[in-house]
Amino acid sequence: TYLIGALDREANAWGQAHLYHDKTDGHNYILDSGYTLNGIGYWLNRELGWTYTPQDFQSVVDEENDQFFNLHMLEADYSDKTPYNQPHATDFLMMKHYNVSGQIIVVSMVEQAMRVYQNGKLVKAFYVTTGRVERPSLPGHWTVQDRKSPTEFKSSDPPGSPYYYPPTPIQYGILYHWGGFFFHDAWWRQTFGPGTQFPHTDAGGTDFSNFNGSHGCINMHTADAAWLYANTDWNTQILNY
Repeated sequence: TYLIGALDREANAWGQAHLYHDKTDGHNYILDSGYTLNGIGYWLNRELGWTYTPQDFQSVVDEENDQFFNLHMLEADYSDKTPYNQPHATDFLMMKHYNVSGQIIVVSMVEQAMRVYQNGKLVKAFYVTTGRVERPSLPGHWTVQDRKSPTEFKSSDPPGSPYYYPPTPIQYGILYHWGGFFFHDAWWRQTFGPGTQFPHTDAGGTDFSNFNGSHGCINMHTADAAWLYANTDWNTQILNY
């Protein structure tokens, strides 16, 4: 519990020192909310509640320490001015830390970008939209939990909630964390990339579905999601930071 709190404090301290000023609503937002108790901290606390053996507890401690590493990679990437569609040093540091190779999806939260690598070579890069501040996408090393094409998403929030959405058809969905965290097409958006995890105007016309970041999923252009679905498989590794 101490480490989860320490991660939340460090993330908030760095976030407050590197605020994103949103020109759409005039507010300031932290860029690393995925590391707070709104993000991975919530899930780490849940895992901690399920520990029964010293091995269980140690696995959560290891994951907590990994999240400090991921946060430090986000902080380093924030200062890296390499274009989003070029390899980033932090991507390779993530791969080395988690000892992963082969096909890897890398998502940079501060860049709102995805890069797909094959055997250390950058194959594709896309702009994406990740989760809004209070419902961030989850940083970490993940594996593919499910693949669905097509499917329908149904809101876990009741009608009347600001987070409710009607049943929504999805063409390409790749689950990266249980609880409904997918990579998927977001046909209701036209604008992706830096700042789209915060309130913004959408090029196709702004409404309740596209004025802000997602509910934790990683949203993609339909064509990009189609490529990702067709060119990845159950063995693809995922690194979000």
